[in-house]
Amino acid sequence: MYKNSVISTKNERLTSGFGLRPNPTGAGTEQHNGADFVDTNGLQRTQDVGIIAIADGKIVEVINGDLVGWTVAISHENRILSRYQHMKNNSVKVKVGDIVKKGQTLGIMGTTGRSTGIHLHFGIKENSTAWNNGVWVDPLPYLTGAKIIGSTVGRDAPGAPQTISQTTPSSGQAACHPSTEGNIKVGDKVKVKDVSVGSWGKTYDGKDFRVWHEVYDVIQIIGDRVVIGLGKAVAAPVNIRILVKV
Repeated sequence: MYKNSVISTKNERLTSGFGLRPNPTGAGTEQHNGADFVDTNGLQRTQDVGIIAIADGKIVEVINGDLVGWTVAISHENRILSRYQHMKNNSVKVKVGDIVKKGQTLGIMGTTGRSTGIHLHFGIKENSTAWNNGVWVDPLPYLTGAKIIGSTVGRDAPGAPQTISQTTPSSGQAACHPSTEGNIKVGDKVKVKDVSVGSWGKTYDGKDFRVWHEVYDVIQIIGDRVVIGLGKAVAAPVNIRILVKV
């Protein structure tokens, strides 16, 4: 289904996308920092479905967490990290330090951790220098080929302008400068314009999100798309035009 597969059947069906969603195990909403997949034909219900690496890289995390279950994280070129969660018990086939190739099996789809059924939670972090830092982004562009892990990591597809780095670009790359909208830059404190605490605002993609805080931190700026949150905890990606610096 996707140009770059993360399931060995190459037949992923998206069940929950990136962004705010109803909390699947309780009331209210939660920020879903990844995308959930099952096999289109439901093969995971009757047989093992392998989870494969999206690209070459180095294994930097193998854990069994209360929330994420059996999880593997891979560090790729240019500070991209991919993460694969809720694997079946005792199915992980790699260890920290291993060098893996695109398409290599990492484990089996499962339902360990906080999970309501057998599935893969797949996440992508950009600007990640270690497994526990960076910014979660929508992983679908990396699966469809709109973004590429490799020489164009952190950028849109070839021919599109640079969309991630705020540092001085190398020759041949288009610069991505912080927006001049109120001179907002990474690390600033901002408010969401015309939205009171507890009310609903709009994400960059037009989805609803609850504004729970008076002031947010600016975590990342990608053109007019600003990721806001508290510290390193992402709240939502929004359009810079709805923010005001405080």
